[in-house]
Amino acid sequence: MVGLKEYFRLLAVLILPLIVVVAYALSDISIVIGDKTLKKAAIRESLYPTPQEQETRHGQKAENNAGDRQTADKETPACAKDTTAKRILLFGDSMVEGLAMRLAEYAAENGHTFHSVCWYGSTTLAWASHPDTLRSILNWSEADYILVSLGGNELRTTDLDRRRDCVHRIEEVLGQRPTVWIAPPSWVSQPTITTAIQEVVGTARYFDSTRLRFTRGTDGMHPTFGSSSRWMDSIAVWLASTETAHPIRMDCPSRKYPRRWKHKIIRQ
Repeated sequence: MVGLKEYFRLLAVLILPLIVVVAYALSDISIVIGDKTLKKAAIRESLYPTPQEQETRHGQKAENNAGDRQTADKETPACAKDTTAKRILLFGDSMVEGLAMRLAEYAAENGHTFHSVCWYGSTTLAWASHPDTLRSILNWSEADYILVSLGGNELRTTDLDRRRDCVHRIEEVLGQRPTVWIAPPSWVSQPTITTAIQEVVGTARYFDSTRLRFTRGTDGMHPTFGSSSRWMDSIAVWLASTETAHPIRMDCPSRKYPRRWKHKIIRQ
């Protein structure tokens, strides 16, 4: 019996560290010791492809099928990548917060200036109803490249004609500035708002977030900051590709940057 107990004790000593390593690799947390971050084993990436990997695969598939794809009437054809530094503005609902932190790192890597505006609980209707607010934001940021993240608070809307009109009105205020829209990370199976927005702006100016998988926070809706970071990675791949109407330089951050950018919060 003594020999058997020693065997199980040795087995526990070998297995417990393995359990700890696997749990850390699959988690969204990072352990920082001094100025070093403890590296994770690539278990999660093997079992669950990240949104960026899904996006890359999607892009490769899309390139192979480009000749057969039908474009929307209002869609702007893709053009050559603009490699100049941009003044990027990201505005919209609360989803902006999760995306902004990672986008700030992309801006630093690629020489862009970045501003963000988060209006909690906002909708396409709210932004369309406050054109002066949007104009003041455009003047504040002096943006020449726009990202719009809206729709999370109107996923099941049935008033689609009105929502399409709202998107048109927002676009009128934005004018000729290169603009792309980001679909919300939907937690419902058939979000109606995504269809309404895409019908106005076209697929080359609309990043389809609905095909990605997300790790959600306690509310079951907002992605965790880690998942939002991977979401932004997927968007960045798309923004640098010929799949978008306005491709720009979006090289993946080569190192960890301070997350500094100009940010406004609207509470109305």
